Amino acid sequence: MRRGARALLVLALGALAGAQGFGFTPTVLNLDPTRSLNTQTTMLNTTRVASKFTVSVKAWRVEGGRMVLTDTRDLLVNPAEFILPGGASQVVRVGLRKKPGAAEVAYRLLVQQVPYGTSVPQTTVAADGIDVRLDLPTTFSLPVYVAPPGAAARMSFDAQRQGNDLILRLANAGTRHETFNAFQAARGDTRVDLASLAVLGGASVTLTLPGLGARSGDLTLSFLNADAKPARVTVRVP
Repeated sequence: MRRGARALLVLALGALAGAQGFGFTPTVLNLDPTRSLNTQTTMLNTTRVASKFTVSVKAWRVEGGRMVLTDTRDLLVNPAEFILPGGASQVVRVGLRKKPGAAEVAYRLLVQQVPYGTSVPQTTVAADGIDVRLDLPTTFSLPVYVAPPGAAARMSFDAQRQGNDLILRLANAGTRHETFNAFQAARGDTRVDLASLAVLGGASVTLTLPGLGARSGDLTLSFLNADAKPARVTVRVP
């Protein structure tokens, strides 16, 4: 998988995603500015240890196939910092300050663990005979989509052989992101499971499908789209 595709992977798609005993519900925040200027997610701590987190938001766009995150004042988050006791939950609210346009705008909500007591995981590595303990705080990155009514994805698909593999390009010329969750590619009797991802409006992603270049017939893509509905696409292979 090329770097551009890896950068666009959605880290948390589905009803609940977790790491190291933490989770969020929902993991994707969708905001229709004609109905509400606020949305929220609930963070869960399934461990017995309290942890501390800071919250920030970044504007999310794609340039040259790569994710670019920049500072923004478009959104407000509350709280910006909190301590989450073991077994507890915390609501994180997001409010829109920017007047929306005709196209969707995308952001990332970053929830970063910071040192607090013994809650930050550590590991020991040997460097030149010296044991070094490294803090390994966790950062969660949740997508936030602000999409006015009428915004829609407009996807195109292109597949080319490269030896025994296929190179698949997903391009979105629309004004809303498209999601590829539970993503699978099949050709002949071979099926490849792919990581879930989102393609923003105006962006493209290139993926390598191992082994499918050696098979015959059309390429079939199946996935759950941005509306969580099953979708199937047939792509001609020259």
